[in-house]
Amino acid sequence: MRQVKGQRLKVKSFGFLFIIFNFIFYIFNCFFSGCATTKTVVKKGYDFSNIKKIAVLKFSGIGGEAVANEFIRQFLASGISVIDRSGTETVDSKSLGVDAVISGNVVEFNPSNKLLIFKEKGDIVISDRAYPISGTTVLPTGSAFGLEDANVFSVSASVSVSAKMTDTTTGEVVWSDSNSYEALDINTAVELITSSFKSSLKKYWKELN
Repeated sequence: MRQVKGQRLKVKSFGFLFIIFNFIFYIFNCFFSGCATTKTVVKKGYDFSNIKKIAVLKFSGIGGEAVANEFIRQFLASGISVIDRSGTETVDSKSLGVDAVISGNVVEFNPSNKLLIFKEKGDIVISDRAYPISGTTVLPTGSAFGLEDANVFSVSASVSVSAKMTDTTTGEVVWSDSNSYEALDINTAVELITSSFKSSLKKYWKELN
């Protein structure tokens, strides 16, 4: 009976190890291959050169403040006049002289994590559970905490955002984009996804350096 239980444990352990390694392989394969998807729609014939000043509104969803702040940072770095309205979902465009507003929704916001996995010699998992631990993301580096049977594997951060630009004079949406990105940490993921949005706009908005 003990031998049968031991065999079941090994089978279950190998199955768990297989799932973990395949999941980690998928995550890092996505990261190093870019792992970004984008769906850009622009109002046909719209003249983006008329936009001189924009306001960045509050992005709904977890992580919305971080995304809005990154939009502000990158637009400022590109020489665009920006009004910070990241604390509200509305703006008085006439009094502020704003030509367009940026708003959106954070669909997914998952910071990076680590998995602590215990193993026996011979790569047989002796626990069928993965234990999350705090800290910054690292690549797999063998043993953890000086324990030969404890290994750390990182899980990348992921963020998914839908964004749009609205002309304040006509109320029309003139640009809309949806994007997802994975990176080794959440700050990098937010920076990269915002950069992809800016690159999308640069095709039509030449003033965006």
